[in-house]
Amino acid sequence: MASRIRVEQIAPSLGALGLLAMGLSALVAPRHGFSLDHAVPQSSAANLSRRLMQREVTLHQRSEAETLLKAFARAQMTRHYWGEFAGSLQDLGLSSGPQFQATVDRDAVRTRLWLKPHHVAEAYLAEVERSGGRLRMHHCRGDRKGVGQAEAGRCPDGWQRISLK
Repeated sequence: MASRIRVEQIAPSLGALGLLAMGLSALVAPRHGFSLDHAVPQSSAANLSRRLMQREVTLHQRSEAETLLKAFARAQMTRHYWGEFAGSLQDLGLSSGPQFQATVDRDAVRTRLWLKPHHVAEAYLAEVERSGGRLRMHHCRGDRKGVGQAEAGRCPDGWQRISLK
């Protein structure tokens, strides 16, 4: 009977000891990179945090770029209806802001807006083209290396066409 009492008395102590170990590991982990409940080293956590931050920046810039692409295409269609395509964003009453390098190309049948964000590897294209008496537009997204290298009516090689509504 005495041994049974000791086992029953020790069992709660083991649970308390386990909780104490977990608590100590949580206190030690932020300072020394050691933790019983985290299998991921601190450097991997920092890399993950950096990648998540970069992803958030990319998604924000993508949203801003797509808004500008859509506004550019609509404004150019309106401008063409009244005469000809505009030669700059300022002529359309638009601004790319400090986060983008914007270039507008135009000729008699088409106009293009190329956007290159300063801190993201993606670039963007909006094109409005007159074809058979109608205006057509398309938008593309891809690697910055493809900027300025698109055939008429097409996205640069390796880029994807995106649908903006």
